[in-house]
Amino acid sequence: MIKRLIKKIIKGIKKLIFGIFNIPFVILRGTAKFTYEILMAFTRMIVLIIKSPMLLAIQTYKKGIIIRDYVMAKVDYLDSESKKWHRFFQTLALPYNALLKLGFSPQMAMSFLAVGSTVGTGVVVNETILAERSFSNRDAGVYLAPSNMPNSELEEQLQEEVTTNTLRVLLNDTPVETIDISNVNVGTSYASNGQPSALPSGKTEAILIDGNNTRIEIGKLTFSRNSCKTLNLENINANKVTLTNNQADGLSVYQTASSTIPNLRVSGGYYMADLLQTEGGLYDRIHISPLDSISATKVYVNELKLENIVSSGGTCDLKKLDIGELEITFNRIGGDNSLVSKALTVSSTVTSANWVVDGNIEVLMGEVARKPN
Repeated sequence: MIKRLIKKIIKGIKKLIFGIFNIPFVILRGTAKFTYEILMAFTRMIVLIIKSPMLLAIQTYKKGIIIRDYVMAKVDYLDSESKKWHRFFQTLALPYNALLKLGFSPQMAMSFLAVGSTVGTGVVVNETILAERSFSNRDAGVYLAPSNMPNSELEEQLQEEVTTNTLRVLLNDTPVETIDISNVNVGTSYASNGQPSALPSGKTEAILIDGNNTRIEIGKLTFSRNSCKTLNLENINANKVTLTNNQADGLSVYQTASSTIPNLRVSGGYYMADLLQTEGGLYDRIHISPLDSISATKVYVNELKLENIVSSGGTCDLKKLDIGELEITFNRIGGDNSLVSKALTVSSTVTSANWVVDGNIEVLMGEVARKPN
């Protein structure tokens, strides 16, 4: 009994001594744990502060995606509807466009539709309106490249210069890939209603390509298989001039071998206009030049094609141009049956580093008939 009591006392004393010695370790562990928790809380706070802008940006981005998808869905819907309406109007205008492609003038096409229709001319007028005036649709007018539609504001400004049947192209800061005019008749014998017309007041050129004070830089100009009363080239700088197989009622060609123009081609990247093309049609005049109000020193066209054009009543003039390659081939130039006056004239102001002049002949000829017999 006494022994058990002594053992309990000794055990209690040991426990007390162990507890006393363990106090510093308990305090140290508690302090370490407290410090660790404070450090972790501070770390979480720092991480949250750093992440806040990123989280805000992510949330903003997600909301932006939702708005973008909503807007694009509406755009896709409107684009789809626009294409459907465009096809609908094209279908309505098919008879009118078919007659135009067969070579009839707009007025003649309207007349045929009016005669052949059982619903009167009202529908014909609507079809004509649906077939909007455009360069590709062979309509005369004032065009501001690269637009395929006539510019009503410029038509109002140029009333004294152009008639209702003049094809007028104005160039601005936008480079144009190709301007292509082919298989047309030009001159005082032609008007939109098929009746004789006259050149605009004070104008003597049936075809005029003129750089004015701005100048036109052209990669390649092709003037081929055309008929002109006279063809005059002046104030042109080119890298290469090819003048071959032309017939003229008198030739005067100065080969001035001096030019700093490289064999260039015009580039414009994404913002370059694609194509202005018209094939077939009747005009009283064709005139291509820079916009008068343009501030640039040059306007740019990569390729200009004038092919199979029969002109009458006025001259054909090319002037104030910078050209990589100029081709004047297979043309018929004449109007007075006299070799004394020169119908095809290349002025001494036309300079080129390379000349190819071959196969050109002088032939007495009057002005080419406006259409074959």
